[in-house]
Amino acid sequence: MKLTLREKSECFRGFLLLIAQDRIISPEEKELLRHIGKALDFEKRFCEEAMDDLLENAHIPRNPPIFSRQEYAEAFLCDCIRIAGVDQRIHPDELAWLTRIAQANGLTASWVEETVKKLAQEKSDADSARMKIEAYI
Repeated sequence: MKLTLREKSECFRGFLLLIAQDRIISPEEKELLRHIGKALDFEKRFCEEAMDDLLENAHIPRNPPIFSRQEYAEAFLCDCIRIAGVDQRIHPDELAWLTRIAQANGLTASWVEETVKKLAQEKSDADSARMKIEAYI
């Protein structure tokens, strides 16, 4: 199964809202979003403008993305955790956003907490740019 066009858009919107949670958009976060934007088949210019305007854009819906399959939500959330942790810590507002997404997709807050711990313990492969959600594109 593959993500629908709507789900691809929801992914990118969800990633954008994630990096806006702490009101600081790092170069590493931008790089990961450029990569996923390209994988999701969005134009580079669109992705750049979306990131540049993100903190001031009041027109982006703030509701959590909803996926048709739980494995999509889990892959998306794992990628969100990776993005949120790129600065070596997950901001409380980022964690709250991850929990909202999880609950909207039938997952629990404890699933998020356990996954954060699990991913933190795993060896980070900095050379691997592949995101989990890419398996469904």
